[in-house]
Amino acid sequence: MAPPAAAARLGAPAGAWSPVLAASSGGKEPESPLAKLIIGGGVTVFFEAFAGGHFLEFLKIAKQTSDESYTTIARRITAEKGLVGTLDGFMPWGFLQCCVKGAVFSFGQAQAMSMLHDNTVLGPQMTMVLTGGIGGFIQGIVMSPLLLLKTRVMTDSAFRKSSSAWASTVASTQIGMRVINQEGAMALCKGMGVFASKRFLDWTTRFGFVEIVQTAVKGRDTKAKLSTPTKLMCALAGGCLSALATIPVDVTVAMIQDANKAGQKVDVIEIYRAKLKEGLGSTVRMATRGLAARVAHVAMTTMLMKTVTSFVYDKVYR
Repeated sequence: MAPPAAAARLGAPAGAWSPVLAASSGGKEPESPLAKLIIGGGVTVFFEAFAGGHFLEFLKIAKQTSDESYTTIARRITAEKGLVGTLDGFMPWGFLQCCVKGAVFSFGQAQAMSMLHDNTVLGPQMTMVLTGGIGGFIQGIVMSPLLLLKTRVMTDSAFRKSSSAWASTVASTQIGMRVINQEGAMALCKGMGVFASKRFLDWTTRFGFVEIVQTAVKGRDTKAKLSTPTKLMCALAGGCLSALATIPVDVTVAMIQDANKAGQKVDVIEIYRAKLKEGLGSTVRMATRGLAARVAHVAMTTMLMKTVTSFVYDKVYR
């Protein structure tokens, strides 16, 4: 069965239809990587800029690199600039990041699904989980320098001082050249290996937990079709479980890219070893910093990338 003309025009690979793809996409033609790139980017920009996504991540990163409470962090962020302070780091790095992370992930996941259409070893669910991980790994490689620059802005106290939104944007833009001049161009790749591996783990667990939740909801009727609202709730639940499973790795990335660690080689193993000497409780508290903000952000992101982008795709192209 050939894909419809609409999908073919958008770059869907010829001959990509297969039982595995059909089962993974609810019996529909495979999604076009190019179309998913556009939709994924648009949906992510809206979430991060207008639906609180950037502020949630700001709280999470600030919490992971300090011992302050969420209330204290929020007050510090908004003390001088008001609500504008919650957008520190968004322009240009956060904006570029959310364009990239949604678009690149959607493209990578859809491309991986197309490449695995002849797969006869993995079932539909495992294929979906693996392609999610591949999309996440590609996303991690592309996003890492942008995340580092955004993290530097979020964790640099100089940006909390009173300033206009334009001045903050200009200062944020200049931080890229400052990192290169002071630490070398390769400093932009600091933590890239950990981050890309983390992204693979993130999206493998997100897709995996969503599939587990959906299977549990279906019960014995494994061929049941779930409604869009049910899929949204399953994605939220799967995202929450993934966030709980991966929070230590997320904290590790934030510690590596912290502005206070600029130019330093961060030995994460040594940090955890020192914490273990203080006791297991101290180690667990450090490894789960920012958990509430991360759970909220990951749950929403999983719902967007796993369900909302496909819903928009169906409405526009099918």
